[in-house]
Amino acid sequence: MENLFELIGESAPYVAVYDVAVDNGVVYSKFKPEQRRYAETTLMSCSEGLRTMAVHGVLACAVANPIKSKHYYLATKADLQVFPVHATTTGFFRCVGRVDRIDQSKRYPFYTETVTCFTEGGERYAVLEVEYAGFNEEEFVKAKGADATPAVALVPGHPSPYVDPVRPMQIEWIQPGEALRATLEGFRREDFAGHFAIRAMCPVSILGGNACSLLRHFPGLDAYQITRCVLTCRHASLPGEPLHLSCVRERADHFVVTAHNDNGRLLSTFHMDVQAHRP
Repeated sequence: MENLFELIGESAPYVAVYDVAVDNGVVYSKFKPEQRRYAETTLMSCSEGLRTMAVHGVLACAVANPIKSKHYYLATKADLQVFPVHATTTGFFRCVGRVDRIDQSKRYPFYTETVTCFTEGGERYAVLEVEYAGFNEEEFVKAKGADATPAVALVPGHPSPYVDPVRPMQIEWIQPGEALRATLEGFRREDFAGHFAIRAMCPVSILGGNACSLLRHFPGLDAYQITRCVLTCRHASLPGEPLHLSCVRERADHFVVTAHNDNGRLLSTFHMDVQAHRP
């Protein structure tokens, strides 16, 4: 089996999976929960689920891709569902997934796949259905550009930015209890460590961590669980780029968060189903 980690554009610390195995096109891997859970009362935060399960999906893309050279897989759509389990802790999660189909557009292929995540005890914890656009390095640089300076390496011993991705935000209520907006100064380039070193672009998982954290400002959601997150990705933000998030409570249990850059360009949209935590 080819070294799958050499066939994708991401690396540690963004990639934090181990015991990767492939059997008849099905990819297996494990990962240990590392992110703080904030107010999301579940075994793993929503953004960590998006990151680690999407990484597993990228490895499945590398297996399904008949061309065994480095490729960059950009998620365009994702649907994460989290299910009730009896476990209250887990030492690791196990993922299983394979590419369901590959559709060829005029410019690049789209990979559609399903990744299922299980607890250490074997309970089905989450399912991610995701679509990726695949690029070789030349196509990626043509579409996204390349940085003039090398990527910033993570200093040994320095904590991974993905352990604690939520950053300070300025919060302003548009309609008290119903809609708010938030402003971030922008992420540092170091916050993108291991994510497309050739072109520093904010991982959706970091943006998602900040988007999900907005829910705790709403009445009755001091602690909560996100049971479903449907994500549409249009563009990625760049290092230091100010971001503006809008969070609207459309129903008691449903929120929509949109992310724009400082020029008003829509980056991503998150549709989230949530339930309040009741001890």
